[in-house]
Amino acid sequence: MKLHRIVRLLFVFAIAAAAGAALLFPAIDSTPAYPQRIVLTLTADPAHSQAVTWRLSTPISHPQAQISAADADPAFTKSALTVSAEHTGSDSYAAMFKDLKADTLYSYRVGGDSSWSEWNNFHTASDKPAPFSFLYFGDAQNDISSMWSRVVRAAVLNAPGARFMVHAGDLVAEGYDEHLWDEWTRALGFVTAMIPCLPVTGNHDLHHPPAEGKAILSAEPPWNATFSLPANGPDAPEQRGLSYSIDYQGVRFIALDVNVWANTDFVASERERIAKSELSWLEHELNANPNRWTIVVQHQTMYSVGKERDYKEMRDALLPLYDKYGVDLVLQGHDHQYARTFKLAAGKVVPESAKGTVYVISVSGPKMYEHDNRFDTLVAKTIQNRQMYQVIDVKPEQIVLHGYAATGELLDEFTLRKANSVGR
Repeated sequence: MKLHRIVRLLFVFAIAAAAGAALLFPAIDSTPAYPQRIVLTLTADPAHSQAVTWRLSTPISHPQAQISAADADPAFTKSALTVSAEHTGSDSYAAMFKDLKADTLYSYRVGGDSSWSEWNNFHTASDKPAPFSFLYFGDAQNDISSMWSRVVRAAVLNAPGARFMVHAGDLVAEGYDEHLWDEWTRALGFVTAMIPCLPVTGNHDLHHPPAEGKAILSAEPPWNATFSLPANGPDAPEQRGLSYSIDYQGVRFIALDVNVWANTDFVASERERIAKSELSWLEHELNANPNRWTIVVQHQTMYSVGKERDYKEMRDALLPLYDKYGVDLVLQGHDHQYARTFKLAAGKVVPESAKGTVYVISVSGPKMYEHDNRFDTLVAKTIQNRQMYQVIDVKPEQIVLHGYAATGELLDEFTLRKANSVGR
């Protein structure tokens, strides 16, 4: 009996202790009502404007953002300007900062009502040609949280001054799946709130729910909720937020959705209509380019090194324009390995001093494909079964690419210079 009394007393004491602990240490709310998944994206005028999106689990009636020139004095918040934000979905918001000063560090926060994020910094572009660096990631796609995150962290630690991140498509495995986009933003953490993104869609990013099929060439809601991209692309409405151009410190970046040529899932008549619109827009952007350098970002590859892949229709459509208007560098994904061509023109290797284009393929996620040697005579470097990222340094006279393994080893580097005959 005494033993039973002791057990009962201990049980009572345990309950009392738990109740006291609950009063002293209340449970943490698992769905905090403050902005999350903050993502900066470049605008068409990155010297004077900046776009930002975010998510909020609890709806607010007056979404806003605040911005000020950055200052080490914490009193900078007193002079912050308030900007109205747009409600873009059930839990997503977007804001645009305008009339910014070029080449300036800004601090900002997003939210509204009583729900505000921390203050984050970003740096506007110069309005003149000037050296800068950026990061380039091929497909993330699979095991994003567990395996891709290490690549991002290594890249940012290696190049903390990078001005933005290029994502060459297939950011996730299923574009419609909101959980995968949550995983993608969690893998990047605070990075997307401070370093803007320049993304292009891959075939997986355009996946619709199985019930809808794959025949619709348009982005699912998570893409447009995650990125607020320039609306200066082709006039085909399906291309809004998929193809666009950005001028950054002497470089014209063209993000080109090439699924219309390389993805036969889509309805043939729609592919033809959209392709015509894209080609017209692309030629205009290349012809009217005032910058010295031209870089195209696309997902599917012009000279594939992946097994059973060869996009001849895409080459026939795009190569004449790339050659005619002197595209310098094409950054791609899709083949789940690394490859870099020699400088090419009209599908042939040309001297480094000649006018031509270098095509690069990379992969940052853990999914790997077998190598195909179809275009090996055009390829200067191939690397298989390595998660990689690239740091690209741009100067008025040259572009330098360094390709690193996830574990830090330098696996490739090359320098691209303008041919003397090129006037820009």
